Amino acid sequence: DYDGFYDSASTPVSSQKPRKPLIAISKQNRDLHPIPRENPDLLDWMLKRCVNSKDLVGGTIVHAACIKTGCTNVFFCNSLISMYAKCGGLQSAHRMFDGIPERNVVSWNTVISAYVEAGQAAESIELFNRMQQDDGLVPDQFTFGNILRGCTSFRNLDIGMQTHGMAIKSGVESNVFIASTLVDMYFKCQSIEDSWRVFCQTPIKNAVTWTSMITGFIQHGHKECALALFREMLDAGVEPVKFTFSTLVKVFDEPVMLKQARQAHGCMVKLGIEIDVLLWSDMITMYRKCESMEDVVKLSSRLRNKDLISWTALLVAYSQNGYRKDSLDIFREMIEDSTSIDRFALAAAIGACTGSEATELGRQLHAYAMRTGQMSDVSVGNAMITLYSKSGQICKAENLFFQMPCQDIISWTSLLTCYAQNGHGEEALLLFRDMLRKGLKPAMFCISSAVKACSSIASYSLGKQLHLSAVKSGFITEISVGNALVTMYAKCGSIYDAWRAFSYMPYKDIISWNAIIAGFSQHGFANEVLDLFHEMQQVGLPPDDFTFLSILVACSHSGLLAEGLSCFELMRDTYELEAKMEHYASMVDMFGRAGKLGHAMKFIKTMPYEPDLSVWEALLSSCKFHKNVELGKFAAEKMIYLKPEDPSAYVLLSSIHAELGMWDHKARLLRMMKDRGVKKEPSRSWVEDKGKIHVFSVEDKSHPQTHELYMKLEELKMKMIEAGYTPDINCVLHDIEQEQREYSVFHHSEKLAVAFALINIPEGSPIRIMKNLR
Repeated sequence: DYDGFYDSASTPVSSQKPRKPLIAISKQNRDLHPIPRENPDLLDWMLKRCVNSKDLVGGTIVHAACIKTGCTNVFFCNSLISMYAKCGGLQSAHRMFDGIPERNVVSWNTVISAYVEAGQAAESIELFNRMQQDDGLVPDQFTFGNILRGCTSFRNLDIGMQTHGMAIKSGVESNVFIASTLVDMYFKCQSIEDSWRVFCQTPIKNAVTWTSMITGFIQHGHKECALALFREMLDAGVEPVKFTFSTLVKVFDEPVMLKQARQAHGCMVKLGIEIDVLLWSDMITMYRKCESMEDVVKLSSRLRNKDLISWTALLVAYSQNGYRKDSLDIFREMIEDSTSIDRFALAAAIGACTGSEATELGRQLHAYAMRTGQMSDVSVGNAMITLYSKSGQICKAENLFFQMPCQDIISWTSLLTCYAQNGHGEEALLLFRDMLRKGLKPAMFCISSAVKACSSIASYSLGKQLHLSAVKSGFITEISVGNALVTMYAKCGSIYDAWRAFSYMPYKDIISWNAIIAGFSQHGFANEVLDLFHEMQQVGLPPDDFTFLSILVACSHSGLLAEGLSCFELMRDTYELEAKMEHYASMVDMFGRAGKLGHAMKFIKTMPYEPDLSVWEALLSSCKFHKNVELGKFAAEKMIYLKPEDPSAYVLLSSIHAELGMWDHKARLLRMMKDRGVKKEPSRSWVEDKGKIHVFSVEDKSHPQTHELYMKLEELKMKMIEAGYTPDINCVLHDIEQEQREYSVFHHSEKLAVAFALINIPEGSPIRIMKNLR
């Protein structure tokens, strides 16, 4: 930048001998910073160039030239202080400051600003005090502005208020620069009332003052106040600047605010605001949160030269609005455009991977992250854990988590959610325990995932402990936590606790209503389900397909055929929801339980698409209940054709044969299962006691209390027989003695779990038996 600035002479350049620079410099910089002897304006210009390019070496050479040429007045000294501070030489700046014989207010302001920028607020305040005590100088508006910025950075409200008081005494508090700084300082120190008071008491407000107040309201979540203040700003005749809109667009963050977002965009165009790359990125984010991909596409076509921030904003917009393939195409464009991919862009691209291609795309992005050295970044690692979780690759997610150099709370939550969503509830709760032992404070999503893990293993006691943890941490009012608690209590057999958790929720969304309706449906309370459905309609919340599925299941299990048919028609005709396979399976089950197997078969034939395994299984179950062998055999054949490795068809059909005494047919089916390598999942039951899970299988004798359990069952058997109970042994193998068949019935897994509970759980406490096949 400085070539040619040697001393000039009257002789032609070609005849001049090369002159050395005026100070000794290193060999590698000898030709980079040649300095003229006497030209103060040029020295000042060169000093500014050094500041702009953060060239400390060049600045040092200019400093030496100033000394050599005698340019050591206070103006040059202040410029040198600023240069050293902005080029990272804070100690040199301070030494320069100490060497000035006669310092003025600008000298003090420059060095105070340097310490504020370096994050050393205590030193800047000490200098502020020395300025008044040592040199007897009166601080000006810039001095107060620097100190207030330091108080803002370190959230020091006490010093900020003292500085405010001194500014009032000095008569500069009404200065628009000081007022804007005070508004920002009070907001960031969480004193909204003081910020508003300063704003109202400022006689003359410019765009910066208004923008500072609007920004404060937005940062504290007062979106309505920010919008009202923006309108007041326009009414006052103050023209917003680019930064005003850059802040304002953050208000429009939900679909219902799309109209206002477009109005703000139109206001920018009308005022002629230049939309640079940063403002463009903010607007892309605004339209993304408003779920208006139409506006995102229009806006993206108007920016030709995109930088990393704008590319990333566009990538996230497509990804989070469901356009996964397009977002990955954008990522490929970034690579082809030679854009430097940072961790945010890479994490967004990883988050866009979903569906059947997620595994292969995730593998490629994982390799790209490792190749570019970004795998050690925690945000990239978290995104990869989530990706592996979605594709069910639990081992990879687990390995990645433990290989991360450092984990944050999101890392723990991601792996915990991975376990919970993939049916590994016990591992999720163990991870949650480890997290607490490390002293980490669980986030909201972490607690809701842990509650979901309790649902998967039906751990009522641990669920109640997590409920208490949510209350203590203040997350109990969050919708996601409330929804998880409702589901957990319902799945753990306590519909009363589920109802209480639902009732105490301050806000309820569609998931909340679905959770409580599903809970009552699972417990067989069909009338309550219908009442809740009507109440949901009254509050103006439209049901979705999951709502109707729970209603149909409840009607099916309670024999409410007419009500079920009415709800099915309501779903299709009134709410125009497309019935899914689960709805058709529930309707078939409903007809079957009502004994209308012919209607069930006719209903299957009217389905708009081929029935799947669940539909035929519902029909086969009904055939078993009503002992219809022919139709049951037809349904079983359909099931075996669709999924030969599924044991359900063999088991249900063999049960029909057993109940009708068709033992040869049953034996044939069992041989067929064995020949085809089909295995029935063994029935297990478990019960929780003192935080420990006790699991039992048929005729289980592995438990330490086996002797006491079987003694208890004998006691119960005698009482049951005295009460008139006769065991149903039709489904037990016919080629064993009657006594042995009765023994098998009396020692199945559920009865063993009940016996254990009666022995160990205190009298009066509920007994909750969980089964793996229910």
